[in-house]
Order: sequence, then structure tokens, then C-alpha cells
Amino acid sequence: MERRTIAEGIVWYRFPPFEGKHFGFNLYALLNEPEKTALLIDTGYEEHAAAVRKDLAARGISPTHAVLSHFHPDHIVGLTALPEVVVIGSVRHLETLREYGDRSEWEAFLPTQTVDDGDRFPFGRFTLTFRAAPGHSPCSMYTLIDDDYVEVADNVMTSNEGQDILPWAEFERIEDHVRSLEALRAYADRTLLPSHGVLISDATVAGRAIDDRVAYFRAILEGEGAISFEEATKGCSCEFLHSEWLIRRGT
Repeated sequence: MERRTIAEGIVWYRFPPFEGKHFGFNLYALLNEPEKTALLIDTGYEEHAAAVRKDLAARGISPTHAVLSHFHPDHIVGLTALPEVVVIGSVRHLETLREYGDRSEWEAFLPTQTVDDGDRFPFGRFTLTFRAAPGHSPCSMYTLIDDDYVEVADNVMTSNEGQDILPWAEFERIEDHVRSLEALRAYADRTLLPSHGVLISDATVAGRAIDDRVAYFRAILEGEGAISFEEATKGCSCEFLHSEWLIRRGT
């Protein structure tokens, strides 16, 4: 685990990829220093959340809240190491959780508090604003931290070395994902905090990342979900990792 303070009261915890994968895992902690409490954005898997909790405890800080950027397993399973936190997530969480079987399999990951597009939540000296960003999942959302940072869920992903990772959405949700990426342009001058990969603090780099992902999705739609990886990415300025995630119609 790598721990880095990226601004006063904002800590970035970065974990390496699992074997055979290119994407690592990011958890962000907002610190309320007077209260010695922390709000986490995403929880990774149990081992990730447990490591963050241990590090915070060594500094006399207790995690009391967790914001979930979306409800895929690699973002929510860490809640098992954080049994007492207030869990904040999208009003659309059930649309994702129901994909994992019956209620007994995902009930432990239900949010304590749901938020919708435009809702705000104060924590310590920070104000969080949530913006719906569906596509990768129905419940994906951006978390704006004051006027400086925006956690972008999995809508922009890179490796820990900064190489772009192929975006993913079900074919039927591509248009949603494109709209969410276009909405992200309004925040390109902020620092983008991805759930996987490196921080992006240059508006030109952010714009190019958005352009490449939109170009890929448009190519998939124009090819009706039946084109090759090379055809789908020929209009992109980057070389994407995880080509096996190529979107096919019906997947």
C-alpha cells in the first residue's frame, strides 16, 4: 500500500493490481482532524479497507463514513472491514446489486443513506456534491470535493503507471456512459481522482482521456457491437490495456 497526502485533509491510498491484471485500487480518505474521523471514498476489497483502517487507527483516526462511487464488488466488499460506518450511495444502487443474486448475497452492502444527482453532504471542512454518472453501472456517480477535486468512479481508468484502460459498459448502457463522460468535461479543470489509476490534474490530459473513451464507445455503437478491438480503437490517441473487455452486443 502507498499512502500519499494530495491536499490538506485528503489522503490517497493506492494498492497494486492483482496478479494478471493491470488495474490497481484507489481509496481516498477525507479527514476531519478536530473530530479524529475520516470519510472514505470507495472501500476496495476487504484487505484494502482493513489496511486503510489500520493506518488511520495508528494516527488516532476512525473511519465513520464511506461513499461508494458505485456498487461493483471491488468498491463495496471492503465494507466487511468497516462494520460501523455510515454508507452513502446512489439511489440507483439496487439496479446494480440485484445482478449479484438474491438479497441475502448483497444485503450487507446496502447504503445507510442514499443520494441523488446534485445532493450535497458536509463532512468536516469539506462539502461533497454528488452527480449521477451512469454507464459503467446504473448507480455510478461522481463525487465533487469542494471546487478542487472530483472522484470519477470507473468512468476513467488507468494502470498505476498511467496507461489507459479500456472502458466498459453493457452495450445497452453505452449512450449513458457517453453522456456521463461528456458531463465530466465541465470538471476537467479540477483534479480527477479515479478509482483505478493515476490522478489527472491537467485539463488537456483530462479532455484527451474523455475524447478517447467517447471515440471508442461511438465506434462500438456504429459497429453495432460486432467490430474488432483494432477497429474500435483506431480513432483513439492512446493504446488501451485490457482489450479482452471489448464490448459485444448482448454482453
